[in-house]
Amino acid sequence: MSVNNVLKGMGYKFIAEIGEGSFSQVKLATSQKHHCNVAIKIVDRVKAPKDFVQKFLPRELAILRRVNHEHIVQMHELIEVAGKRLCIVMEAAAKDLLQKIHEVKRIPEDQSKNLFSQMFSAINYLHQMDIIHRDLKCENILLTAEEQVKITDFGFARCVQDPSELSQTFCGSAAYTPPEVIMGTPYDPKKYDVWSLGVILYVMVTGSMPYDDTNLRRLHRLQRKSLVFSDDAGVQEPCQVFVRTLLQFNPSARPTIQQVAEHPWMQKGKS
Repeated sequence: MSVNNVLKGMGYKFIAEIGEGSFSQVKLATSQKHHCNVAIKIVDRVKAPKDFVQKFLPRELAILRRVNHEHIVQMHELIEVAGKRLCIVMEAAAKDLLQKIHEVKRIPEDQSKNLFSQMFSAINYLHQMDIIHRDLKCENILLTAEEQVKITDFGFARCVQDPSELSQTFCGSAAYTPPEVIMGTPYDPKKYDVWSLGVILYVMVTGSMPYDDTNLRRLHRLQRKSLVFSDDAGVQEPCQVFVRTLLQFNPSARPTIQQVAEHPWMQKGKS
C-alpha cells in the first residue's frame, strides 16, 4: 500500500508539499486525530545513506521523543510503511525565519530580541539536558501564525554523556558553522550552538549574512576579523556588542548558554 493511502486511512489529508530532499519530503496535511494541521516528514530508508539510517535518524527520533518545550517542534507520532518509509508527524508552522526575513528585509531589534529570547529558551533547555542541536539556522527556526518560535530539524543533534566531551563530526551549514568546526578540530558542541545563535541574530537585525561562505578557507579568515555592521542597518551598539560576544573566534572566550542569559543585552528591559 502507498504512503498516501496509509496516511489517508489514518485520517491525514495532504494540503501541499513544503519541502523535499534527496531521500525525504515534507508535506502539510490536515489531521482528524490531532484536530490541526501537521507537517509530515516522509523518509525513504532505502534511498537514504546508511549512516543516516543507522546513526543520525535514530538519534533524531530519540531526542524528539525526549523533549517537551514550547519553542521546540512537537512530534505527534511515527508511522512505518512497509518497512521502507518512515513518516514523522509533527506540529506545523506558518513559515520559517528565513522566509520572514525575505518578506521584511530585516527585523526590528525589539522583535528580534523577542524571537531570539524564545530560541535561547529552547537551546538553554536542550543544553541543560546535554542535547546539542548542531544545525541551528534561519531555515530551522519555524514561526507559528502568532510568531511563536519552534526549533526543528534534529538530524545532526546528539546527546553528550560527559560535559567535557568533544565532537568531531563536521555537520550543519557552513554559513552558521564556527571556525573550530571549519578547521576540523575537535570542538565543544554547545559552543557550536552559541555561535550559530549569533549568526541568526546578526541575520535578523541586518538582513544579511555576517560572512561570505562561498569558500571555506576564506570563510575561516573572515571569521577572524572584527565583525562589521553597516550603518544603514541601524543596529544599536549594545546589540552589536552582544552579537560580537556570541561570535567570539576563540571558543573558550565564547559564552556558554548560561552566560548568554546574563549578558546586559538579554537583561535589559527585564523587570
